[in-house]
Amino acid sequence: MQKDWMKSNVTYTLVNEDHKKGVKHSFAYVTENVTAEKVASFAKVLESLIDGNITDASVSSTDHVELSDAPKAQPAPAAPAAPKA
Repeated sequence: MQKDWMKSNVTYTLVNEDHKKGVKHSFAYVTENVTAEKVASFAKVLESLIDGNITDASVSSTDHVELSDAPKAQPAPAAPAAPKA
């Protein structure tokens, strides 16, 4: 079995006067091994650009897992040949 990283993204929750319950903003193309420190640093950058506070961040990743033990798909049978005239 082999596991390969495909993509990651970060979702930040912004709270301000217009969004008292929070609104989520997602960012794609995050590096494979993003650290909590980098996520927090980017939150500080966002806070410097917006009116409000970042209260939460979630990182999600998608991996592809190859199941080497899984049975291989059988090819579809060939179509029958047309009768000869």
